[in-house]
Amino acid sequence: GHNTLLSYYHHIANFNWFFHCKAVEEGDFDTFFSQIFRQPHVSHYGLWEDHVCEWLAHKIPNVLFITYEDLVEDTERELERIAEFLGVKLTSELKKRVLHEGKFETMQRNNAVSYSWGMKDSKIQTPFIRQGKVGGWRGKLSEDQNKELDEAIEKVIRAGGRVRCTLD
Repeated sequence: GHNTLLSYYHHIANFNWFFHCKAVEEGDFDTFFSQIFRQPHVSHYGLWEDHVCEWLAHKIPNVLFITYEDLVEDTERELERIAEFLGVKLTSELKKRVLHEGKFETMQRNNAVSYSWGMKDSKIQTPFIRQGKVGGWRGKLSEDQNKELDEAIEKVIRAGGRVRCTLD
């Protein structure tokens, strides 16, 4: 929830030539939070927690849920989970290559995944692949915003979701 919010804000900022979001254009995070991210019929997918809960309710056997926090915590473990899920034989060479190509620094330099082409007319220029860290939201949200997101996260957890906001 928390990390998703910040990533979504920067995604909209980088591609605002497409989204035309006045709050983001003006750098007004608080308005973005209250009038866009927390409104059920404004964001493309509705409220974050409703969107995640809907996916969880499907219980589709060919959908693997992965959290960014898990990827950061142990990329190799998660790669092995993905390979097993897909039925892919993960040779040591393939594992080494995927781990290298999936590194934050490698992806940030790779124009094929950095979307540098899409940010040409954005007033706010932040890299598409920004930080590669968990917890970047700390210090950016007010106490009330944090509380509201905590309640949203509780809803997802009650629905059976595994949500992590830190690596603590």
